[in-house]
Amino acid sequence: MSIAEKTYTFRASKDLGPRARGAVATLASLLDEAGSEELDEAMAAFSLTLLRRARELGEGENQSALFRATLEGFIEAAEKLARDREHLRAYEEWAAEDEEGHAVRSAAAKAAAPRWDE
Repeated sequence: MSIAEKTYTFRASKDLGPRARGAVATLASLLDEAGSEELDEAMAAFSLTLLRRARELGEGENQSALFRATLEGFIEAAEKLARDREHLRAYEEWAAEDEEGHAVRSAAAKAAAPRWDE
């Protein structure tokens, strides 16, 4: 069965192509690297970000505008996912190196333990 093709044209920033490739790479790396729980959480966040743009999708003047809005929503959701993952990695690194904070929290938990035993 042959499929009719259509060319879509729309104005976009010059960096749309590289951003789209980056978005696909982000999702591909997530599929390769993430465990099932992390993948589920990431995809839920991705879906939520994309759904928040859904209103704009319905406001498209024509098919090209709809296609552009869909692509931009996909890219923004993937970029947010990449930022969130980077922030999580940075926090995990900080938490691993935060010996003083760990010692303070541990001492506070030990000091409070007798109260919980009562």
